[in-house]
Amino acid sequence: MNAAVNHIMQIVDWKRFTLEEWLYQFGAWMSSVSGTCGCSVNPIAVAMDQAVKKSKQKIKSEEQILADWLCSDDQAPKPTSKGVACEITDNEARAVQRLILDMQGQSEVLDGWLDAVIDRYFYGMPISRLVNNERTLMDAKFDIKCGLAAIHARYSFIDYKAKDKK
Repeated sequence: MNAAVNHIMQIVDWKRFTLEEWLYQFGAWMSSVSGTCGCSVNPIAVAMDQAVKKSKQKIKSEEQILADWLCSDDQAPKPTSKGVACEITDNEARAVQRLILDMQGQSEVLDGWLDAVIDRYFYGMPISRLVNNERTLMDAKFDIKCGLAAIHARYSFIDYKAKDKK
């Protein structure tokens, strides 16, 4: 499996897009195959959603999980249309997914940054929707920037900003 993942990462032409464009492309790819219910039927997108949900869950008693579920108004985030046309293949999408999945679970702070990146780029959420009891608007902006910087630091072969074309 590791060899297959490394192979996917190597065959992608990472110069096609900047880091942010790759993340937006993955979001467009996730929402490109949706069922009649509006949810993704793309198996990789569904697996990504489940991985995000599992990473956010803490070990709780069955009673606490049930109580939280009954009292919660939270719904799974649904990808929103950002007007980004999907221009990536399934293999490129798998490679972009690996960028995030390989970094998750290393620290609570990094996971918070990556959650903000996932919500912003994969689900197309406006920054104002990332605000909650623990995150102000400025915190949301900084979390996104820090998440992008962390991804770029680990995968420096992906351009962070578009180069000026003269």
